Amino acid sequence: MLMYEDGAFGDWLPDQFYGLHVRPDLKVGQIATNTHTLFAGTCEVKIRFKGKGGHAAFPHEANDALVAASYFVTQVQSVVSRNVNPIEGAVVTFGVFQAGTTNNVITDTAFLHGTIRALTQDMSLLVQKRVKTVAEGVAAAFGMEVEVELKQGGYLPVENNPALARELMTFFEEKEGIELIDIEPAMTGEDFGYLLSKVDGVMFWLGIDSSYALHHPQMSPKEEALAIGVDAVSSFLQKKAAE
Repeated sequence: MLMYEDGAFGDWLPDQFYGLHVRPDLKVGQIATNTHTLFAGTCEVKIRFKGKGGHAAFPHEANDALVAASYFVTQVQSVVSRNVNPIEGAVVTFGVFQAGTTNNVITDTAFLHGTIRALTQDMSLLVQKRVKTVAEGVAAAFGMEVEVELKQGGYLPVENNPALARELMTFFEEKEGIELIDIEPAMTGEDFGYLLSKVDGVMFWLGIDSSYALHHPQMSPKEEALAIGVDAVSSFLQKKAAE
């Protein structure tokens, strides 16, 4: 993204972009993509509730940020269930909750770190707005301050160019040793979406056959998948170059 915005490509800006991402639940030799949206757009969320600390024995003299943040975590799921068209879908997940240091002290701050994911940019912006509104509403209800940071950057939805995707899929369908899968979109994110918003292209999944999921510390690809990926990409690009 920064290279594009700074003009680093210069006269060498590609006519088309192609990218791949490994996928552990696909077998070696399987390649999956589609002619529309492959990945969601993602937005990083950081929220900090600021209350008033105190002794656990005197909650009425404090303003418990942990309680407010806990309430927010449960209430914010209503954004997906009640503000998002169920046909479109979205995800709001908080993977970090930090509050307090010991059992008998009411904490004055609580920090949440999460992610918003949606298949269209319009839906992503709607969910971002609602998450911020819910956080501010909870803070107001508890009489405390809240800081909300939303950062999407280049993580736009990965939208394949239909014509180029059909060309790529036809090539893989006819290539020996490749099983092509026309796959549904996933809520994974990738900053390749930014490049595809500027230049036509395609992204696809490469099967690596691992029993552990993406981001799991023990995920390890079958090494033979690497050669298949290199051969698939290079042979397709050689075909394009010869046209």
